[in-house]
Amino acid sequence: MQQWPEHPVQYMAVRPKQRVFNAGKFSKGDLFTVIAYVVFFIGGAASLITLIPGYMTAFSTQEQALFGINLILYVTFFVLAMIQCGPQFFDSFKTMRYHPWAKWLMLPGGWILTIMVNALIAGLTGQAVTSENQAALEGMATTVPLPVMLVVTALFGPFVEEYFFRHLLIGKLSRKLNVWICLPISTVLFAGIHFIGAGIGSWFEVVPYVMLGITMGLAYILSGKSMAYSYMLHVLNNTIALLVVYLLYPLIPAGV
Repeated sequence: MQQWPEHPVQYMAVRPKQRVFNAGKFSKGDLFTVIAYVVFFIGGAASLITLIPGYMTAFSTQEQALFGINLILYVTFFVLAMIQCGPQFFDSFKTMRYHPWAKWLMLPGGWILTIMVNALIAGLTGQAVTSENQAALEGMATTVPLPVMLVVTALFGPFVEEYFFRHLLIGKLSRKLNVWICLPISTVLFAGIHFIGAGIGSWFEVVPYVMLGITMGLAYILSGKSMAYSYMLHVLNNTIALLVVYLLYPLIPAGV
């Protein structure tokens, strides 16, 4: 007579449980970086760079001068953010060990979802859903080389924003507040930061940022608070946006 194992469950494949990465406590270094970010990005102190003798005349166009300011700021804050969260960031790439197929598929899937929602809103309202960043990219596309834009806008920029809006405002803040309360806080501030100085012309301009904030916030939370995962999604989004502006837009006939 066949003998069954005493504990059959031992012979079943056990799916590894999603690891939750520890963002750590809010540190003095975080506080310094946040204050500097508020002063330069929100407070407008970055405009002081234009007062440096010879700065404006070193560039051929105003767009190049503006990009130069962004380059200085993003490189600086990339270094500051990496000092604060580098070990946690690289460790959080290990999230791909858990349900890897689902996570790799959701990188393009998350981006496609945001595009579909934006398209749906545009179809229902009859108005184009565009972003302030998109307009700025179009202005720089004729003066700033694509490889340079990719480094700043698709690599440095996303890292800085993921550090502030996901790592700090969800990862570390969730030590004090429920993570699902942190998500809308992160989303609102992420969307709002893109309109500092420029203002909001209509609510349609806000939609892309709100959708991105929600998508990347959910990616961060559901991947076990992996900054690396939300960063990869952010990089994908910005890279596609750049490639569209630089490679696709020039092929569209004027007036179309």
